[in-house]
Amino acid sequence: MRKKLQAFMSIPLAAVIFLAYNSGPPSGYTGSPGDNNHYCTACHSPANTYNVSAQLTTDIPATGYVPGQTYHLTLQPSSASNKHGFEMTAENANRQKAGAFSNTDGNTQTLNAGQYIAHTSSGTRQSQWNFTWQAPASGQGTITFYAAINATNADNSSSGDTPALFHWSFAENTTAVREKTIPGIMFYPNPVKEQLYLKANKIIDRFEIYDLKGRRVYHSENLVFPVSMQSYPKGQYIIKVKSEGKVGIYKILKE
Repeated sequence: MRKKLQAFMSIPLAAVIFLAYNSGPPSGYTGSPGDNNHYCTACHSPANTYNVSAQLTTDIPATGYVPGQTYHLTLQPSSASNKHGFEMTAENANRQKAGAFSNTDGNTQTLNAGQYIAHTSSGTRQSQWNFTWQAPASGQGTITFYAAINATNADNSSSGDTPALFHWSFAENTTAVREKTIPGIMFYPNPVKEQLYLKANKIIDRFEIYDLKGRRVYHSENLVFPVSMQSYPKGQYIIKVKSEGKVGIYKILKE
């Protein structure tokens, strides 16, 4: 079941669209942390002509996105203008781009190999934009969609328009992560109460532990075992291991 998320303009900004960008903005202007908070004011003068809000409709479940799954998104602007433009990206908590966007019609286009989704010339007259997003691999944690939307007065100038910034966040559904063990690597005991041990006949390059909210709670490149989990809250955890070019996923239960 798809759900709707309502967001409201956070900061009045400058224009997103003028004649040069009618067919789509350059990448890197979503206002996201990974884009160094860059947005439309790089090219446009601020104006407060319209009151802009936006709604994101998605089939990402309330339990969070499943790594690798593709989801449908609809971004719907609302203002007194009848011409809008946008650019969106997705990032994890480390400001890294996450997942990949794809356009489903001629009203949107992808930029930088799917790191961004934006309007096309025909898309500026649409009441909403439809596209898809493929979730990243497991271990990325909470992902935030950042969007810059502009309501334009359609006079093909860089003034008289109103852009706005929005964001929506979704947690990773780690309970849906499937185990992918590597032969010769085992963690024990499972369930674990205090100390977690490793038995391996392979070289371990990286070792990480994530909680069910997708937060990394432990990582080590020096492989000091056993790992004390005595202070960890009870529940399920995900271990991600990299060994000899392979990635293993293990589920453990803390009692």
